[in-house]
Amino acid sequence: MNEQIPKGPAAEEALRNYFLNIGYFVARGCKFTYNRFDVTDVDLWLYARNSPLSRERVNVDIKNKKTPQALERIFWAKGLQTVLGLDSCVVATTDGRPDVRNFGLQNDVKVLDGKFLARLTKSAKSQQDRISEEEFLRELNDGSLGRLGGNWCSRYELSKSRLLHSLNFDGCNAWLEDIGLLLSDVGSGTPRWRLLYVTCAHLLIAVDFILREHVTSDLDQRKSIIDAGIRFGESGKAFTDKVSRMAASLIESVAAQPGLAKTVQQEIEDQASQVKAELLAEFFAKDTSGFFDIALQLEATAFAPSLPLPSTLPAHCQGVIGVLADFCNVDRKLAIQ
Repeated sequence: MNEQIPKGPAAEEALRNYFLNIGYFVARGCKFTYNRFDVTDVDLWLYARNSPLSRERVNVDIKNKKTPQALERIFWAKGLQTVLGLDSCVVATTDGRPDVRNFGLQNDVKVLDGKFLARLTKSAKSQQDRISEEEFLRELNDGSLGRLGGNWCSRYELSKSRLLHSLNFDGCNAWLEDIGLLLSDVGSGTPRWRLLYVTCAHLLIAVDFILREHVTSDLDQRKSIIDAGIRFGESGKAFTDKVSRMAASLIESVAAQPGLAKTVQQEIEDQASQVKAELLAEFFAKDTSGFFDIALQLEATAFAPSLPLPSTLPAHCQGVIGVLADFCNVDRKLAIQ
């Protein structure tokens, strides 16, 4: 890292680098919200593709303090894992007492204790040639006009939060909306390449998580599932049709205009048909194994000290950006420059 950052964030960066080095996708500082209330931050969120059929999601709680209250953190991390429906949790603490590790083992919580953290700071695995989260946010905020300029910092925080609870088609559609705004900004303002790369990475993690359930389906089945998900969201076409019928009936009951209900239903169907979901369905359905690795590459690119343009990225990364540009009606030549 290029600058000194406080003790707590420095420990989070060191551990992020450690988990990146052993193959996890890592997001730092994911806000967990409930009904628009910020409940807590997940220090690190880990994601791994363990096999074609299984994925691993982990919350990591990090306390680099003289009085870390390690036993309480084990309770907290385990409770957060349960609430979020994750697969496991980790507590990293400066506390080196054997009782802490034993208590963690009894409750299925992995504990990285003070001895491990001391070794980690001297290990090459805690170092990577990348900018810190603080530098990423500062660069993202430079020249920003808040809501008038896209409100990119808030969009980035929301993007990370979705990793906790929206690895589904609703989350994909929210990421696609952000990507569309970022790509349209390429030709009209200051390109936010770092945010584009990391948002694409988040989208690909969601796609990878969804595809784990459809590995054994044939190509046409996967295409159909992805097409419907992108077009109608997580609830699917049947639910969308039901809601549109209810809305049309309600409108017809209060507006004395013959045929208005049918017009409303037709408009909803027309809007759904205009979504280029078939482009993404064709692209994502063909590969059930490679998107995790592309997500890792795009995340690393987003945090690279010397930021590369899309045209210098590997072909598979360019392919993702290109198909997303096609979906968002943005000229590929602008998106890959």
